Amino acid sequence: MIFARRALQRRLDELRETIPDGAVDQLCARLNRPGKDRLAAMWEVVVLHALTKCGKLLNEDQLPSGRRPDITFESLIVRFTADITTVSDEGLDAENPYSELSELLEKTQNKLGLPLGGLDVQVKSKRNRSARGVRTVLRLPPRKQLEVFVQERLLPQLRDQISAGKKVLRIAIDDEEVGLDITIDTAGSQYNSGGFATYNIPTIKDRNPLYNALRAKAAQLRGAAGVTGVIVGDGDCAALVDRQHNWEAVSAAAIAREFLRQYSSVDFVLMLTVRERRLHGWAADRRTFPILVVRSGCAVEPQIQAIFTAMLSELPKPVAMPVNGALRAREAQYPLGHHGGGKMSQRRIRISSRELTEVLAGLRTLGDGATQFGEAAQSDSPQSAFLRNLTEGRLPVAVTVIKTDENHSDDWIEFEFGDPDPAISPLR
Repeated sequence: MIFARRALQRRLDELRETIPDGAVDQLCARLNRPGKDRLAAMWEVVVLHALTKCGKLLNEDQLPSGRRPDITFESLIVRFTADITTVSDEGLDAENPYSELSELLEKTQNKLGLPLGGLDVQVKSKRNRSARGVRTVLRLPPRKQLEVFVQERLLPQLRDQISAGKKVLRIAIDDEEVGLDITIDTAGSQYNSGGFATYNIPTIKDRNPLYNALRAKAAQLRGAAGVTGVIVGDGDCAALVDRQHNWEAVSAAAIAREFLRQYSSVDFVLMLTVRERRLHGWAADRRTFPILVVRSGCAVEPQIQAIFTAMLSELPKPVAMPVNGALRAREAQYPLGHHGGGKMSQRRIRISSRELTEVLAGLRTLGDGATQFGEAAQSDSPQSAFLRNLTEGRLPVAVTVIKTDENHSDDWIEFEFGDPDPAISPLR
């Protein structure tokens, strides 16, 4: 997910001191269930926890209307009622099922006995114009019809070309509904490729996933007295991505302003996403990035800004971008830790705590499964370092657990080797 599991656990523990255990149990159940709702529960946990550090918070306090918004907050400087939502482009992805088509074509390759790789899928698009703007849509069959489309229109053509001895299979479809150019190298390849027009950049202020998510929350706040708002977490939504150089796109702030114009009962929208700055090598600095839009003329705008500035300082450090967090949220397995990393010197070997535990449990071997001394000795791997010390007659004299902080998913185990031990080396 976007934030580390250890960071989430600490916040769950501390939330039990301020909101009912039953509410925290429900958040835990959602976080432990693979799927898109994991990200929504994650944003709720970090926002609720951060606000408890800034003032008094009630979770799902009932309004006179009977509705139970996520947040009733009060501090020395401001009081507001708000609901939390998470927005993604899942609906747009369903309307433009490029990924599903690619997966079906890979399965078709396997069915035809072709090696993996060498697949290139290029999808044409159309621009639907209306009085309010332009939307880009991929020219693909509806998601529910994809499997039949592949079986009835693509598979027969591929079989015919294979029977004709073609080394490179090609299919081109360009009709009113579908625009596709498919190429398959029957020799296979290490890579697949593809291309399609960007369809998820919002170009109409009130016709996009972000606006739809905001509109759905307006009813939840109906009947709340005083200042009201919506807090939005990024669940992989292109509207929240920084696109300074796309002149057609409407910004997240513009979408929020349009929402506040149409729904006068809501006073602010706070959108939370992640920005990344690349450092040396693979390293990156990720930070939660706020986009706050307050209704023009709101008397407590400075107080709202101050509270959310304080709230941001209580959020954990992001460990993934929303696009990757959304993918990981769908996985049942726990994410990898420091697997494959570490440090080695003449007398010290530092390796992943989780990886070592998996090795001792018989689930894997160090260094991608190399088990023979010969293989280990030929690589710059933990095995070669352990083997070098062993052949020199050295045994561990200290084993240390090096703890990391809550933003990491693993610790380190460091072995320190001593002088040659006469138990396994020549007497001297």
